[in-house]
Amino acid sequence: MASSPRVSRRSFLLGASGALVALGAAACGSGSDGGSSDEAGATVTTKYGEITVPADPQRVVSVGYNDQDTLLALGVVPAGVFDWYGDYPGATWPWAQSLLGGATPEIVGTAAEGIDVEKVAAVGPDLIVGTYAGITQGQYDQLSALAPTVTAPPGVADFGISWRDQTRLLGAAVGKSAEADTQIAGVEEKFASVIAANPSFAGKTVLVGALQGPGQFGVYGAQDPKVRFLNDLGFVNPPVADQVGEANFATISTEQLSLADVDLLVWYAGGGFGDKLRAELDATPVYQQLPVVQDGRVIVLEDEAAEALAWSTVLSLPFALDQIPGRLAPLVR
Repeated sequence: MASSPRVSRRSFLLGASGALVALGAAACGSGSDGGSSDEAGATVTTKYGEITVPADPQRVVSVGYNDQDTLLALGVVPAGVFDWYGDYPGATWPWAQSLLGGATPEIVGTAAEGIDVEKVAAVGPDLIVGTYAGITQGQYDQLSALAPTVTAPPGVADFGISWRDQTRLLGAAVGKSAEADTQIAGVEEKFASVIAANPSFAGKTVLVGALQGPGQFGVYGAQDPKVRFLNDLGFVNPPVADQVGEANFATISTEQLSLADVDLLVWYAGGGFGDKLRAELDATPVYQQLPVVQDGRVIVLEDEAAEALAWSTVLSLPFALDQIPGRLAPLVR
């Protein structure tokens, strides 16, 4: 699962701790709106080395699974995007659609087929970004031959960059560092408001799981975006979540469901998997005997709010914060 967050999709999204963006001495100047000046572009540090980006990129192509959200939040409409899932115009979900301004970016890759380098080339990029992605050395070599290519920072697992670090990194790459800081501050303020309204979340243990296949379940690790979201609200992880490791998702046996001795059990079932998940859980006696189940401290997240949580971008998180905490509050006592 470490190689792709959506091979058979919906159940497997990866996350890991972010790394701070390092700006080199050639960092670009910014106007009052955080935009690029006419000076030389910034230098950002990525897993494939120091990348000098153009000061005022006009045709930015996103090959990351969710990078288009952050670009749009920064006022940059991408010329090309990667279509993760969802069947939305321009591979852009409702929380970001209005920021397209009527534009329809070219699709340059899909989760099923990967990045199409020829389509990327056809768009004529002057900057390529793919921070929430699993870009290999070979892919990077091909993409960077077309335009400067910004990947995740060093030391960050594939699909592991945090929303804060993604926003800072892309902000630096497109000359919008001040705007990136503003966007981050806005989301953090919203988190703070929700935390203040829900003091019962603090210190409660939570486990996030998903259906992997018939009779097979899995749990997300501490660095998965969905788990990170709940941690940011004050919830804490049981030992099983901290032991998942870099892959951030681990299959557990039916018997191991007994590990779900937590205050709150959250099932992620995006993409229409809710009914299948419920059917499997109903057919699993050991699950039905769990105290958290018998006490009704379980929730299945399966709608657009669940997907906003899964995307966990500076644009999708406010959407999730408007809807999910209110559903959790009655379950946490």
